[in-house]
Amino acid sequence: MTSARRSLLTLHCALLAILMTVFTAHAGKMSTMWGGKEVYMVRKADNFIILYDRSASMADMYAQTVMTELAAERKILLEKNATLPDMNWQAGIYSFTPGTGVENITTYYPMQAYDKKSFSRTIMKMPREPKGATLLQQGLWALPNILNKLTGKTVIFLFTDGQYTPVDKIPSPSVIASRLNAQFDLCFVVINTGAQKKELKEITAISKVNSCSYMVPFEKLLGNPEWMTYALFEIQEAKPAGSSEVVIGYEWENILFDFDKYNVKPEYFDILDKVAAFLKEHPAARIILAGHTDSIGTREYNMNLSHQRAASVRAYLVQKGEVSADRITLSGFGFDDPVATNDTSEGRALNRRVQGIISGVE
Repeated sequence: MTSARRSLLTLHCALLAILMTVFTAHAGKMSTMWGGKEVYMVRKADNFIILYDRSASMADMYAQTVMTELAAERKILLEKNATLPDMNWQAGIYSFTPGTGVENITTYYPMQAYDKKSFSRTIMKMPREPKGATLLQQGLWALPNILNKLTGKTVIFLFTDGQYTPVDKIPSPSVIASRLNAQFDLCFVVINTGAQKKELKEITAISKVNSCSYMVPFEKLLGNPEWMTYALFEIQEAKPAGSSEVVIGYEWENILFDFDKYNVKPEYFDILDKVAAFLKEHPAARIILAGHTDSIGTREYNMNLSHQRAASVRAYLVQKGEVSADRITLSGFGFDDPVATNDTSEGRALNRRVQGIISGVE
């Protein structure tokens, strides 16, 4: 071996040793930081589809705001896109209005590898004028044209107020959804933009076609798009087997809450201040906040409470720690993921928590 080659090999080994030392030290620091440990964010779905309503009925004003329902719909999608971690989904944005014919879908972002920036640009460029009949039946009827080309599980985020212009040639929206469920591996997340009693029955049926489908009222989403996150990924403490898409994160000490409360207690201000300081030092880092409850109360009530707990931790980090909200992804799991028994008061106290997970640290 020549002197030059020996020198090059020595340099290569030295660099490798330095990198391994840095990596080991960094992982050790993260895994023990503030009582934390390594956890895994696991993709629950392989694909997601935004099925968008821009029909004339979306011209109604949203709640007590100056926004139309269509403008609120766009804002929700932009908020969700900003906080969604990239886990190699295939994604698309489509609308069932306007159009004609038995099969009708307007394509804005055809199914492709999810890219945060291009997804946001597409949402910003979408039509801002509510227009046309609500062709919900036709849009659902045309979905197999998209689903047939996909593999794995697909989540369909369906924005609808339940209104539609009926077509006798094809079944009702809920019947179409049921048939799609029998044919494909999918979940419906129905975003209820303001259905009245008659329409509510129809879209409720869509939200119950299987166990992974659910419905979210429009008013819960604006400013809190975490209700859409639950369908896309979950958090596991054991390394998952198989080929599921996984992102490693580092969990810090759980933030605990009093029974039926979601305010952050002063005893946790110090740890949250440290987290905010860490994020300022590491601009590529992101946070997942996962809210949980004990088992007392209904599933629906606890799901809402778990979201409120995660949101209160986010509010502290944003307002006190000056962390950008775009770097924080929220999700609520209700009482589905206990860390202790719910049979004792001590166990229930441990389950009333928010997990804070840091990922993307370079």
